[in-house]
Amino acid sequence: MFKSLNVTARVFERQIVQPRPSASVNSVRQFYENFVPSCTIYDIDCPDNSFRKFTDDGKYLISFSRNHQELIVYRPTWLSFSYNGEDCDSDALSQRAKRFDSFFIHLYTVSLATSNEFICKDVFLYLEGLEFGIFATSTAQTHEVPATEGAVNGVQCIERIVFHLVRLEDGFVLDEKVFCNDFVNLTHSMGVFLHEDLLCIMSLRYQAIHIVQIRDSGNLVDVRIVGTFCREDDELFIGSHIQVTEGPIFLSGIKQRLLSYIFRKHWSEETDQTLVCHPDIAFFHFCVSCLTNFIFKI
Repeated sequence: MFKSLNVTARVFERQIVQPRPSASVNSVRQFYENFVPSCTIYDIDCPDNSFRKFTDDGKYLISFSRNHQELIVYRPTWLSFSYNGEDCDSDALSQRAKRFDSFFIHLYTVSLATSNEFICKDVFLYLEGLEFGIFATSTAQTHEVPATEGAVNGVQCIERIVFHLVRLEDGFVLDEKVFCNDFVNLTHSMGVFLHEDLLCIMSLRYQAIHIVQIRDSGNLVDVRIVGTFCREDDELFIGSHIQVTEGPIFLSGIKQRLLSYIFRKHWSEETDQTLVCHPDIAFFHFCVSCLTNFIFKI
């Protein structure tokens, strides 16, 4: 049923409509949506923190210390002051209304980073049902690092990256996921994605996607790594059907699957019947086309 947001219509509806049993409180709370700020207070006595954001449910305000090594969490007190009049002026309010602690309660301060690590302020993922928060700390980036086995040449390297699972209710660190000598793009959380209870972390240095499950108990459990092999039995299948040679694999599993999808799409759109009837010839033309595009891009 359509419900109007107009406050006059809501008052009229409250007079003529009888709410369901034990639901009168919810109908009254709908009027809170019509309360909007009418005054802005400037020059607030605010802590010297780097404020990040509110959680999706509005229960917590996430901030970091200026040295980006401590997590500082506040809880908003919501409606704190009101003004009985038409034109509200900040000077008419009490001096307490100009203090930060009049609107927020400091819950705790937790040290996440060590002496040579810093909190990445762009990374914050929130599990609303469990009230868990995911934060990231890392050391400084290094550019001239020799590529180890499985790593890609020319990709930056970070000595240590740690993902922290924090219970926001009391600030207890439940679990950690550590990456050593790797590179994850933490800017704007581009290398980290959360879907329900699955956390995906993309490693650019090793061209792999780490899928981690967040349990209700607060544990980070490794589910799968999509990189050299995509499925669980890929390594067994390749080892039993193909003669394995020493040295790195030419293409990782995820690259092979992407190229196969591109080839199948290219083959399905092919109009030349000679190429359609001979997949080997079509694959040769596909390789030549890819190589030509690669040369022109260079």
